[in-house]
Amino acid sequence: MKAFPSIRGTAALALLLCCLATSALSAEISKPVSPFEVTFKDPDNYTDWKLSDSADWYRESVFTAVHSFLAKQAKSMLPVGYSLEITFTDMDFGHRASRRVATPGVPAFDFTYQVADPSGTVVRHGTEHLRFYTDFGNYRFSVETTDLTTEIIQGAKPMLKAWAVTALADLKQS
Repeated sequence: MKAFPSIRGTAALALLLCCLATSALSAEISKPVSPFEVTFKDPDNYTDWKLSDSADWYRESVFTAVHSFLAKQAKSMLPVGYSLEITFTDMDFGHRASRRVATPGVPAFDFTYQVADPSGTVVRHGTEHLRFYTDFGNYRFSVETTDLTTEIIQGAKPMLKAWAVTALADLKQS
């Protein structure tokens, strides 16, 4: 019996889709666990009105930039096998009007964090309220400025890097 060309094409397409789905599932299973995780809790209530009321694409670009920048800091400061989890509860980028408090023009962040060693034991944790950092001195110039993926948070980088150096840098020495 002779098969119709459209049936052969449909069968070939179904086989191709099946193969792609199988390879996608196997790729998902073998993805390594990230040593850095960040959560943005209840972003609709963040102090920064533009961030909390903005379109999803803008919010995601800011969150991606914050995640990318902090992941880079964590990678350089954490010992091999250690992991860092950060949960942001408030953000204010300070260079625009915020909805609840008058800002002096500097960023502010509220978050909790925990660092775990390779066995999963929490070795450091805390709650941070980074606010009113007005004296960066020359530190602002030590933060890279050519990373286009984090350009959207350029003014917040010195504060976040200062926190990372203060909270994480000594872990590699211990």
